[in-house]
Amino acid sequence: MSPFFYHSAAWLREQVGSDPKRGTAMLVASVSVPVLTAFMVRTYRRRSLLRQRKEYVAEMECQMRSKEQEVASRISEERAKEITSLSFTELQSKLQKGELSCIEVLYAFQRVAFTENVQLNFIVQPVLEAEDMARRLDSLDAEARKKLPLFGIPISVKENYNMRGYKSTVGVSKFISKTCSETSGIVQALVDAGAVPFIRTNIAQTMMSLAAHNPIYGQTRNPLDLARSPGGSSAGESAAIASGSSLIGLGSDIAGSVRVPGAWCGITALKPTAGRFSVLNQTSVIKGQSAVKGTSGLMAREVDALVEFTKVVTSDFQFQVDMSIPRQYFKEEEYLSTKPLTIGYSRYWAPVEVTQSAQRAVARAAAELSKQGHKVVEWDLPEFPDIPARMAVQAYFGDGGVQMVNNLANDDVSYVIQTTMRALTVSNRLKQTVAAVAQKLIPQDWRYKFLTGLAGAKDVNEWFELQNKIAQYRKLWIDDWNRKGIDVLLAPAVPIPAEFISPKKGCSAAAGAYVYLLNLVNFPAGVVPFGKITPEDEENDFRNYPDQDLMQRRLKENIKGSTGLPLSVQCVALPYREEMCLRVMNLISKVDQ
Repeated sequence: MSPFFYHSAAWLREQVGSDPKRGTAMLVASVSVPVLTAFMVRTYRRRSLLRQRKEYVAEMECQMRSKEQEVASRISEERAKEITSLSFTELQSKLQKGELSCIEVLYAFQRVAFTENVQLNFIVQPVLEAEDMARRLDSLDAEARKKLPLFGIPISVKENYNMRGYKSTVGVSKFISKTCSETSGIVQALVDAGAVPFIRTNIAQTMMSLAAHNPIYGQTRNPLDLARSPGGSSAGESAAIASGSSLIGLGSDIAGSVRVPGAWCGITALKPTAGRFSVLNQTSVIKGQSAVKGTSGLMAREVDALVEFTKVVTSDFQFQVDMSIPRQYFKEEEYLSTKPLTIGYSRYWAPVEVTQSAQRAVARAAAELSKQGHKVVEWDLPEFPDIPARMAVQAYFGDGGVQMVNNLANDDVSYVIQTTMRALTVSNRLKQTVAAVAQKLIPQDWRYKFLTGLAGAKDVNEWFELQNKIAQYRKLWIDDWNRKGIDVLLAPAVPIPAEFISPKKGCSAAAGAYVYLLNLVNFPAGVVPFGKITPEDEENDFRNYPDQDLMQRRLKENIKGSTGLPLSVQCVALPYREEMCLRVMNLISKVDQ
């Protein structure tokens, strides 16, 4: 026993011996005062946090109302619809030729966005400097305009991208007090190339979820079915683009956060190889984890827009802003090549079942590419002694969730991450004990092994072992592709149609079963819409989708009422071969549906 506790106990015995009532009262006080003080401190901090959030939300709503009224007086609804319905190449051409002014185009997208936002809730804040940017661009002469490949193109930006003078909260109230002093590297590069950021868009709280809700900005809805989620965490981007409110925008992806929303909203999206696009000056709740890196991502209505923006963020516009990015310029010859490719395709990645309509979309895309002269081969996931899902989760939460729990202290926790937060708030020692027991008692059940990843790494040695396993798994993929000569792989993007919004049930992590693996192995991947679910598809999908356990039943529920929702194909290429990925995405997008 330490001297402090020894002398304290002796003192209390002395007090109890001389006056039992006094001693008892002092004992109760010695215990209750620290507890009460801690409670009062937590209560004060929570009230301060919620008051700060309320004031911030009121300020954002005021900005929205003011900007909405201003824009409504600048352009008619009919004219706005006419401009925003143009394709990317049409809009780009008209802006360069001076047939449309940058300010009119900006007003058009603002008007449509504010109108659609009423029922979808994808805007968190208008970019207040957008008009000044557009007017400055309009003042440039023809020669100066030609040097700006994105001259006058309005873009939407996910809220986690820092912009000087704005707040990047990632849906966490604690971050409201921080104002960004610098602008994200990729945002600055796009602005330097002539783009005009005009709205900042909603996200899932902490961005560690495929859903679309946080306690600051609320719930974003899917434009194709208001009862469903647009996916996440780049929820606002997918809703804005699918509703016609934006032509192209910036999302981010560490476990499918541009591809799942892209697939569920029927738009295109690209997750590059980590390190190809800048991630300078972005906000995250988890910092320092480098085993599975997050990336900036592009989301757009059409592949042509993805290509033009990829050219910009792999050019000197980007390299001059972020010196840490390798100078890997866009390989035009690879994108435009007509050389026949070897296309691998997979319709099922164990253990999460995928609907038959989604499988058929992949098979049809492969068949169409075969007709164009490309070699098509089936491909299966390589076997590996550890479970990739467990490795990914252990990498994301290598610290046992300490950062995430600390950042959400005293805050409201969204339904989209409540299950995760309950698991993370358990002590690391207990999580590691449960993980060890689960490994021995139920080694055959992948889901329990998946959950053991939340325990994180118990020490540096285990963290090194995890990184080594991930490197081995990545090498397994690369070696297998090289042996089979595969250039691009086609696979489902999501196992089910867009999930219904359900605060009581939360969201299913299993919906990301076909996307997170590409983050783990660090392969570039994009999604492209390819057909829609027919009434026959819906009936067949529901009849044949398994319902043997809770996870499968949860996923199966989302098949009901899915007629008319989009089907998508995921295109995957080897690391740093984004051009090859985009080439195949473009070929698929041109197929007559």
